[in-house]
Amino acid sequence: MKLDHNLKSMPLVGLFGGAYDPIHNGHLMIADSLINKLKLDQFFFIPTGISVTNKNLTPANHRLNMIKLALTNSKLNVSTYETDNSLNEGKSYTIDTLKYFFEKNNAINFFIMGSDNFLKINTWKNWEKLLNYAHIILVDRQISSLSSINSSEIKDFLEQNEEENFSNLKLKRSGYIYKHKVDYIDIASSEIRERLHQGKEVSNVMPEKIKRYIAANNLYKSFGQIT
Repeated sequence: MKLDHNLKSMPLVGLFGGAYDPIHNGHLMIADSLINKLKLDQFFFIPTGISVTNKNLTPANHRLNMIKLALTNSKLNVSTYETDNSLNEGKSYTIDTLKYFFEKNNAINFFIMGSDNFLKINTWKNWEKLLNYAHIILVDRQISSLSSINSSEIKDFLEQNEEENFSNLKLKRSGYIYKHKVDYIDIASSEIRERLHQGKEVSNVMPEKIKRYIAANNLYKSFGQIT
């Protein structure tokens, strides 16, 4: 396949959505691995605005501030696209976010998701059209877990669009699914919230500056919705 000259100059951009309630070392290790191993030019954390599943999230300003504190190099960024939409009571649908970036940034975009979420991707809005606007990067400590897909339509979606050679993902702007094994701290934000609520130590799972921000703003003193 011949590389389109217009694609040669396009940056490689990672798009990583989530509640980030709060952001933690697991998120940062995934970002670091993808930037270094896949040579991404930019990486965007995209915090959820209004949850599609009606999760009770910490106010967006705090989640955004914590992400900003975690940005340690120039390739790491935070996007307020979904949180801005929440001001107009718009829920955060991935299809809308990917379409926004596809039309806005003139880049080859990689939507990053855990394999656990991929196993239920057919519950997402317009999920069959996600690959119209980005490539999908599936990350997990054990990518082999994808061999247990029960849904035939998800299995077909993966088999029809999977590409094992990452270089081929740079030959077009969207359309492929790529599996990437990442070694990271396997902890959920809900576990961290519970630790904080119980007064337990969290220094081993998040940057100290975020721990201090949480304490200064009295966050996670009581249980929200544990996810």
